[in-house]
Amino acid sequence: MNKQEDPRLTATRAYALDSALKVLMDEGLLAVTHGAVSKATGISRSTLYRHWPDVSDLRNATFKKATRPKGPTTAKSDGPLRADLTWLLNFLLIALNETPWGQVAPQIIASAATDDEANRVLTDFIGDRLTGVEEVFQAAVKRGEIPASAPIADLAILAVSAPYFRKMIAGLEIDVTWLDTHVTHLCTLAGSDGR
Repeated sequence: MNKQEDPRLTATRAYALDSALKVLMDEGLLAVTHGAVSKATGISRSTLYRHWPDVSDLRNATFKKATRPKGPTTAKSDGPLRADLTWLLNFLLIALNETPWGQVAPQIIASAATDDEANRVLTDFIGDRLTGVEEVFQAAVKRGEIPASAPIADLAILAVSAPYFRKMIAGLEIDVTWLDTHVTHLCTLAGSDGR
């Protein structure tokens, strides 16, 4: 028999992480501390330390909260390729433009360079996105829409990385018009006529 956690502990942890995410969005990574979360929530520092003994534990738990998907967790892959890619990548555009993820992703990426757990959080998040896109391309191969020789892993990386690069590095807008062009390029590279 599994012993369930006390609902008060679950609620306290969720409330603390909601506040930590707000601090991260409003003030940046270095502002996420036990003291800042305690001040924002009224939860004692000692309670916060019991949940997250080190400040990096608190920050990484906050990163994990920010990476929770807003949208489907499985890819739509019933075809055609263009429609499936548009459907799936639209959730990435929404995440980057309209959710906390888009605002905090650069901080997670920067932290991942020096913090192993932040790197795991980021790697898991990106890996899940790549897997979904790969599934879409694999389904297109099974339907005979693109050749089996299509470089699926490379196409998935391009599909996911281009929106990040465009928004976070180049500082350019990503919208439905851009998405349509991006999907057209992906379909062409995959060997599909893009219909």
